[in-house]
This record gives sequence, structure tokens and C-alpha cells, in this order.
Amino acid sequence: MLGKLLKHEFRATGRTMLPVFAAVVVLTVLANFSIRMIENDMGTMLNILFGLVIAAFFICILAATIMTIVMMVKRFYTNYLKDEGYLMHTLPVSVHELVWSKMIVSVVWFLATFLLIWLVIILTVLFQTGTNLAEIFAQLPSWEEIRAAMAEIGVRESELWLMLLESLLLTIVGGLFTCLHFYAAMSLGHMFSKDKILLSVVFFVGISFVLSLASTGYNVMRVQNFENLLNAVDSARDGLRFVRTMLHEGLIVELVESAALYVATTLSLKKGLNLA
Repeated sequence: MLGKLLKHEFRATGRTMLPVFAAVVVLTVLANFSIRMIENDMGTMLNILFGLVIAAFFICILAATIMTIVMMVKRFYTNYLKDEGYLMHTLPVSVHELVWSKMIVSVVWFLATFLLIWLVIILTVLFQTGTNLAEIFAQLPSWEEIRAAMAEIGVRESELWLMLLESLLLTIVGGLFTCLHFYAAMSLGHMFSKDKILLSVVFFVGISFVLSLASTGYNVMRVQNFENLLNAVDSARDGLRFVRTMLHEGLIVELVESAALYVATTLSLKKGLNLA
């Protein structure tokens, strides 16, 4: 059933996000053209027009980022906490499947938005500087050269791949944590009969404060260990080990926080949701 929920959710969110992505691509092309036209000084009025196009490009990039968060919050609120909740909560699916369907789709759109924005920025820089992308790839070292260089400094190929995998995992968990932060606050706020939106905001701020306080306390307790690890870095392999240790620490913290928010979300939806 989770597959069906995901399929429906991707279709529903795609109707919003795909046009946004298309707008980013179109404005990227127009903005690059406008920058070139401004450099050629086509006249005051045309320069103003081209400047507006460039401004629209940057606004669209910001809007795409905001839209992913707004969509994530709106879909959860509309489907589970408003009138649609009467239907959604009577489906033959568990609360866990309902929550995971929203989180998975939201994280996919987070990653897609992040990759798209970086891609258009990199392509814009390359185009404006006249850099040939083929030449850049031709100058990049081959994988065999990279492996040889890593072997010289004592770094195994498997360690590098593990670090990249752990970085990706931390990014995904960070996306899940962001979703659960909003979901938990909204679910807790809708356990009450009045002022649900206001209480959701209060819970969001309260959760942020508690998590920030906990993270600060944890960092204070671990600061001496961090310093010892940093001082022990004498080689590239030690540096890689230090980076991986930091990734592990961050991953554990985010997993623990996400688990607590997940429990708060699911229990609120199961036991205390007030749709009246």
C-alpha cells in the first residue's frame, strides 16, 4: 500500500514542482542571454528589461527552494489534519505508511531541487566565463590516477566511497529530520480543539529550542574529544578519519532527534488527533 501512496503523492506534488523546475530552466536560459545583452549595452530600456529577467532568475531559484518546504507542509496539513483527514485516516493503511509516504516524496523533491539549483548555477558560471565543459572534463584526472594518488597518502578507495555514502546518508536523514520537525509540531498542535495553527507554531518553536539546547549540551560534552581528534591529525588518512568521525557524530544526533520527532508525530496522529 505504501507504493500506491507514493505513486499518488508523486503525481500530486509533480503538478506543482515540475512547472517550477521548468520555470527555473527557462529563466536560466533567459538570464544567461540577458547577461550577454547587458554586456553588449543594448540601451537603457533594454538593459533594465534584461536586469529584471536576471532578477527573476534569482527569485525563481529562491522560490523553488521555498516551494519544496511549503509543499511538504501543505500536503501533510491538507491530507491529514484538515477535512481530508477523515478519509485518509480510514484507509486500510497504517499511520507509519501515511507519514513515510509524505517524508519520502518530500526528501526526493528536496534532493531534486538542490541538484537542479546547483546545476543551473554551475552552467551559468561556465557559460558566462566562456569555459568549455569538454575541456574541463578532459583535464580531470582519471579514476586510476585518483586511486594512485590516494594510495600514496595512505587512503584506501573503500574509505573514500564510505565517506561519500555517509555524506549522502546524512543529507537524506537531514531531509527526513526537516519533515518530521514540521510534522511533529503540526500533529501536536492539532491535538487541541482550538487555536490549532497557533499551537502548531508554538510547538515548532518549542521543539526547535529543546533540540538546539540538547545539541549545544552534546557539543559541549564532546568538545574535548573533538579537539583531541583534530590534534591527532598528522596525515591525509587521519584527516579523512576525522571527517568520517564528524559525519558519524552528526548522523547519530540527527537519527536520535528524528526518531523522537517520528514517535511524537505518529503517536499524535494515532491517539490524540482532533479533526473537529
